[in-house]
Amino acid sequence: MSLTRLTPDIDLEGIAPDEAFSILGNEIRLDIIRALWQAGAAKQYDDVRGDTRSMSFSELRGEVGVDDNGRFNYHISELMPQFVRQTDDGYRLSGAGKRIARTVIAVSGAEDVDLSTDLDVDCPLCESPMTAAYEDQWLRIECTVCDGMFGDETPEGTVYFSNYPAAGLADRSTEEAAETGLFRCLLDQAYLMQGVCRECAGHVEATLSVCEDHDSGGGQPCSTCGTRTPVWADQRCRTCGFGKRLPIEICCLGLTPVIGFLDDRGIDALAPTFKEIVELLESRSETSVSEDPFCVTVTIGGKTGSVSVKFDDDMNVLDIDRPTAKTAD
Repeated sequence: MSLTRLTPDIDLEGIAPDEAFSILGNEIRLDIIRALWQAGAAKQYDDVRGDTRSMSFSELRGEVGVDDNGRFNYHISELMPQFVRQTDDGYRLSGAGKRIARTVIAVSGAEDVDLSTDLDVDCPLCESPMTAAYEDQWLRIECTVCDGMFGDETPEGTVYFSNYPAAGLADRSTEEAAETGLFRCLLDQAYLMQGVCRECAGHVEATLSVCEDHDSGGGQPCSTCGTRTPVWADQRCRTCGFGKRLPIEICCLGLTPVIGFLDDRGIDALAPTFKEIVELLESRSETSVSEDPFCVTVTIGGKTGSVSVKFDDDMNVLDIDRPTAKTAD
């Protein structure tokens, strides 16, 4: 899979990524974005309405605290038009400027977050106690006894592991944060299965890797690949590099026919519990690989039917076989 990221030949809203980093690498310019965000905070996320508050040149300069008109004009000019827009009434944030402000808000306070704690939820694999930890904007749920969900692909014992903005931890218990994190992860998967990057809306490319000598059994990882599942999917945005590596069975949960199939059986595929995810992977999913031509088939079953998805080696969906009528288990 070819991957292009942060190279000058990528053009984002008229500027290359390297130039965007250079523009934003200045305290005064970031203060301008902060001041405009604070001025329009009440309405700035409402993209339907066009009444986001603007600030005049002098008002904005005073808020940022720059006395020299020429110096301030230079810095605000550097932000236009990608991050700041000039209107008849003054200046306001562009869509890209709002995204920068949201990112700053999302990561604020990370150094004060301490989620190192025991959970009230037992491991869905072995029913042993689990712990939670938060570090470098990542939330990790670990079993204290077993190898976890993903074997050698993640730190030992990992049941859940994903990027999680610090702001999302406010007013949530650790258990609630874990549930929210799982929802975000599966929502990401729905984007990726449509070939769309959740971060930048760029094109997503994907490949499958198969353990040909997979021997996982008895709840233990395979001695060859070190994981519980034989087929893994690598999905990555060719613009910004955002991506995930997950078992193919989890990827299937981002497809509409699979979501509908599970919904008919009382499972919300976008917001399942850890126990439901493990049950789907361990006892309700079957994955097979065929050659010439290469094809991976994932079948998710129930008492009254099943849904099967066939993929080629680039994770293109070749066929979906689903029940002809709604039936519930």
